[in-house]
Amino acid sequence: TAGETKAEETQPTIKNDASQQTNYGVAVLDKEIIQLSEYLKEALQRELVLKQKMVILQDLLSTLIRASDSSWKGQLNEDKLKGKLRSLENQLYTCTQKYSPWGMKKVLLEMEDQKNSYEQKAKESLQKVLEEKMSAEQQLQSTQRSLALAEQKCEEWRSQYEALKEDWKTLGTQYRELESQLHVLQSKLQGADSRDLQMNQALRLLENEHQELQAKIECLQGDRDLCSSDTQHLQDQLKRSEEEKLALVTKVQQLQSLLQNQSLQLQEQEKLLTKK
Repeated sequence: TAGETKAEETQPTIKNDASQQTNYGVAVLDKEIIQLSEYLKEALQRELVLKQKMVILQDLLSTLIRASDSSWKGQLNEDKLKGKLRSLENQLYTCTQKYSPWGMKKVLLEMEDQKNSYEQKAKESLQKVLEEKMSAEQQLQSTQRSLALAEQKCEEWRSQYEALKEDWKTLGTQYRELESQLHVLQSKLQGADSRDLQMNQALRLLENEHQELQAKIECLQGDRDLCSSDTQHLQDQLKRSEEEKLALVTKVQQLQSLLQNQSLQLQEQEKLLTKK
């Protein structure tokens, strides 16, 4: 009975190990799902930031377009100044017809100064407009490049997001399949535990009967000569009891071997789950 007691003590250890490995596998899979969820949240956050940058770039583009319109207005102002210069030249010609040479020379000098002043202002205005136009064009090109890069980046993140969504679906399907397999294995373990309990109870009953028969044999040993036939009958019963006991021990060993095989299968499932 010492070997049977040892077998009964090792069985709960095997069950506890299988249960712990099952819980560990489920915990590892939950951790991977949580990590994938964090990746999805991060991808969505980055896509939102890129969209905000695109809005800012579009606003900047509108500003540059308005600046370009202002440069064309500056050119229109330049045309107005040239018109004024032509008007002054006409006035100068009129004055040459009315005034004396000295007066005409004085007026001519004044008109020349005004003309030079207008020309200088026109040149400065034109130079400023050209510089603003060049700056606006450079900013527009830079903005277009930034916008193209932002759109490319947004498309890359969108592709990664779609790939992560597919991975999420695949992982969810695998999780449900593995969870179903774990439930099946746990049901098998529970059935094996129930059969093991029944066999142990039957074994204990046989042991009790064996002890009772042994006690009867010891009581009847003093009257062996008078009750030899009864003694032989009890010995036969004892022999049959021993044979039944050996048969039950063999069944218990077979059941323990089955439990160990199922535990190994569960460990292989947990290893596959951990690798995924």
